[in-house]
Amino acid sequence: MTDPMFPPLDGVRVLDFSRYVSGPYAGMLLADAGAEVIKVEPEGGEISRSLPPMMQDEKENLHSTYFLRLNRGKKSVVLDPRSAEHRSALERLIASADVLLENFRPGAFEAWGLGWGELQRINPGLTYATITGFGHSPSPARDWPAFNLVAEAMAGVVGRLPEGDQPAKAAGLPFGDSMASLHAVNGIVMSLLRKARTGRGSRVDIAMYDSMLSANEWSIACQSGAGIEVELGATVHPWFAPYGLFEAKGGWLCICVATDGAWRQFCEVTGFEELWQDERLRTGSGRAEHFHDIIEPPMSAWLAATPAKDAATRLANAGVPAAPLQRPADLLTDDQARTRDMLATHSVGTSGSITLAGNPVRIEPRATPHAEGFSTAGQHTDEILGQLFSERAHLPS
Repeated sequence: MTDPMFPPLDGVRVLDFSRYVSGPYAGMLLADAGAEVIKVEPEGGEISRSLPPMMQDEKENLHSTYFLRLNRGKKSVVLDPRSAEHRSALERLIASADVLLENFRPGAFEAWGLGWGELQRINPGLTYATITGFGHSPSPARDWPAFNLVAEAMAGVVGRLPEGDQPAKAAGLPFGDSMASLHAVNGIVMSLLRKARTGRGSRVDIAMYDSMLSANEWSIACQSGAGIEVELGATVHPWFAPYGLFEAKGGWLCICVATDGAWRQFCEVTGFEELWQDERLRTGSGRAEHFHDIIEPPMSAWLAATPAKDAATRLANAGVPAAPLQRPADLLTDDQARTRDMLATHSVGTSGSITLAGNPVRIEPRATPHAEGFSTAGQHTDEILGQLFSERAHLPS
């Protein structure tokens, strides 16, 4: 294909057997890249279709926002991998695919007669991608059930670690899922590149715990190399200041003064010439040491009199890394998100709509940036299986 606008994964067929977040998000990112993603669901649909919060269209039909946010641009086939009646259709579908993606616990596909060896027999070129809590190889936690918070806690990636009377605090967003999704997509694309050279498929084994441990690389390096436990959720950076989230007039903002140049610009914007002249504040470590007693009092007064967005804009325009702290409602009207095409409104049912976050990967020249449409459970069963079977009578009931 010579058209420079064709999507990078055009012509790649992905079978998405996954549920909840980690697998479906990976499948959606592949659909955004142009892959034909077929969601393989049980009768009645994947469990996420019924999970809250629900939205209502103009005809009062209910739709799960949990499901919608992770499943745009996918086709849907209803097949049960545990059913002997569906086995022939399932094998033909697998034989037609480039990728099989699932996030069941280790051993599930083997129990259904679809282990890696059998999948290779059916389709030697298949990329078999799995996302589990702790991976498929033997390990102490291999068979533990896991959701995102399990991986985050075990890898030490939380919003705040417990310290004295201060309780631990979860990060709040499903990073344990989304990080695993990103690594799964990366592994799938690498496997497809290797297949282009060798003609052989690969097994991609992604663990949520591994993904979060790799995300915690800074804390691990600090602990191992310097014997320092990084204080997660601290209001003051251990080596730089001011660096963190601060309250201003009518809102909050982040300020990240990590260099001497940014410190100079910060003092110019705020009018704190005396702070710039203070020898104790000439280094990042000095500013961190004296943040509370020297920098914080005048800074807090300046922020209390300055609207958060105005303060962030003035600092950023002067070269100081800063930004307002935005809520989800703010993001829906954010000019930065709109101009970067990071928000897209999609039709739901016959009369509803939902705005979803877009795909941050930009490859120029660019094809359609976001896959479109939401399938009902089994919407494409006859169409897709009809392509694989020459006679309608051979389709599973």
